[in-house]
Amino acid sequence: MALLEKDRLEDIVYRYPGKSVLVVGDLMVDRYVSITARKLSREAPVPVGDFQGEKFSLGGAGNLANNIIALGGKASVLGFVGQDSQGEWILKTLTEIGADVSGIKIYDRPTTLKTRYIVNGFQVLRVDREVRSDISQELSNMLSESFESLVSVSDIVAIADYDKGTITPYFIDFIVTKAKAAGKKIIAQPKVRHYMDLRGVDYIKSNEREASIATGISVLNETGLRNIATNLTTRLDCKSIILTRGERGITVFEQNHMSTIPPLLSTNEFARSVGLRDAMTSVIALSLASGANSFEAAALSNVAAAVRGERAGTVVVKAEEIVRNLSQVQKILSHVVQVPVRR
Repeated sequence: MALLEKDRLEDIVYRYPGKSVLVVGDLMVDRYVSITARKLSREAPVPVGDFQGEKFSLGGAGNLANNIIALGGKASVLGFVGQDSQGEWILKTLTEIGADVSGIKIYDRPTTLKTRYIVNGFQVLRVDREVRSDISQELSNMLSESFESLVSVSDIVAIADYDKGTITPYFIDFIVTKAKAAGKKIIAQPKVRHYMDLRGVDYIKSNEREASIATGISVLNETGLRNIATNLTTRLDCKSIILTRGERGITVFEQNHMSTIPPLLSTNEFARSVGLRDAMTSVIALSLASGANSFEAAALSNVAAAVRGERAGTVVVKAEEIVRNLSQVQKILSHVVQVPVRR
């Protein structure tokens, strides 16, 4: 049974600089509008507020790339943006942080925009402007043209699917075929629509709810969880499944072993964090590229979640923050072991 050792985990994090991740997926903008309520409206039973300001953050695949760069890695981004101000902002922002944007195509579909309205410090509404249907094969072919050159200079491929249309069965098959031919690992972060189309990826990082919906298996106990993992590893032919489970932490299935790493922060902290899944996936991707197994990568992502969960909004985690917090959580991690699973 493998143990989690602090020195080994630190060594993995210290290898992040220079590792390159090819991020493929849905590009989005997170917009936050701050409002101060001052009275009730006479027109309807709603507050009237004064606009205080707004800020924009990278969402989806862009946020994943942002987190990778903040951790010291390199990121190339493959996806599309619309012919609009949000698309221009994504290209400009990713370029400024040092991402390779040569794989981003401009198309006539609007860039996904998620606007969150914050009234007196509390989010009261989110409005999404997006098209969720799958992109055309024509656009998939445009993205495919850039994939081969970008994958050759990357250490690992990260598929960031938010069910906004970029990731399609046709495109998945192309990514898997070309990445395997180039000898590159693939980690996928799926939603639900194309979960079971991810055949051939090496690692799946998902949450328990989405995995349950995708397989049609309810998680009533640990047996249900093992059934989901067996179903997914068999049908998708993947090496490992990493499932986030809220207040129950992270459960990792690798070959014939299962391990559950307890959460390192309270449940309510997980609930209010925007972009937490991208922060965790960025750590997993860089850890795998740095020689970690999925057990070690998941443990490090859990530490990142604890750091990230203390902050509101879409922000990034630094590698030094993970190392610094390893000392605080070592007692918990030292008691986590992999246990054999009977199939």
